[in-house]
Amino acid sequence: MAAASNPRSIAFFLVLFLASALITLTVRTSHWHTYLPASPYARHGRQSPNHITIAPAKIAYATFLAANANPDRFTSDEQAILHNDNDDGYFIGARVLAYQLLHSRSAGTNASIPFIVICTADVSKRKRARLAKDGAIIRVVDRLTADWVNPANARWADVMAKLRLFQMTEYHKILFIDADHLVTASLDGVFYDEATLTAPTLSNPAAILADEAALPRTYMFATHADYWGYEHAYPPPVESNYLNCGFFVFTPSKVLFDYYVSLLALPGRFDPSFPEQNLLNYAHRKEGNMPWKVLWYGWNVNWPTEKDWRGGARSFHAKYWDADPSHDVFLKGLWREQRAEMEGFYRGRDGGK
Repeated sequence: MAAASNPRSIAFFLVLFLASALITLTVRTSHWHTYLPASPYARHGRQSPNHITIAPAKIAYATFLAANANPDRFTSDEQAILHNDNDDGYFIGARVLAYQLLHSRSAGTNASIPFIVICTADVSKRKRARLAKDGAIIRVVDRLTADWVNPANARWADVMAKLRLFQMTEYHKILFIDADHLVTASLDGVFYDEATLTAPTLSNPAAILADEAALPRTYMFATHADYWGYEHAYPPPVESNYLNCGFFVFTPSKVLFDYYVSLLALPGRFDPSFPEQNLLNYAHRKEGNMPWKVLWYGWNVNWPTEKDWRGGARSFHAKYWDADPSHDVFLKGLWREQRAEMEGFYRGRDGGK
């Protein structure tokens, strides 16, 4: 009893306990630091919250711009400078889309997601510079062509170049969205849609053809069906087997890109009238080994009407810059408001120029 109540003994055991606790804490902290990313709060001298923050995967928005989207085609900036850029609907559409995704208070990204514009080399350097000034990342890419691929419309001659995005493996997910879109609410959540989870490639022997390149071990390709007209319900139907490639989310993959290119070397493997859309419909057919997944219907509607907007849809696929009388008047008015808002925004930012 005397030894137990001795102050020196008590002090000794107390020091021993504290030393043991300190060693345990050091080992555990070292273990955590081995597996957890450094806290972004620590880098800024702020107190970390009571949860672990994992750095997000690298994601991006993207669109495509070609020089031959209009009947007039120019082979140099000297020729193009005599042409009014405002007559190029796809160029204006790309500018409006850049504004909507990057700067709009109602539709812009809340996560600083970059916006990539891929274009062919014959797109005017002036147009590229303007889009870069608007905040887009410009990537000039080579065409993808095949002698037997003759699109139904001459302005689609270069659309296969969209597939170059699958070579950009520095990104984990990309949302491709055609330039002819009205966006009315943030699309950031599409990258967390259940359909964008990586899936294993299937191994159905009947869908493996010897003249086609190898498939990737995993893939991700998510989109929605083509509705083929304005008379659709909202929510729109999702049971169609035919996808629309004006709006799709994917994971870039060199193996997948090489597979697409191998299809171009096989005349008649898909209907070339809608070149890249029908190639993707073949590659990701429902009975194949990489079936496309269905995104939530509210992210995007093609052949859209005011009914879709009032139902809660967030983006609408139509060429609202042209005079097509079939376009929904209400949605065309919203797009024109967005264009005016974009022009005012850049006039202010560019010092009135």
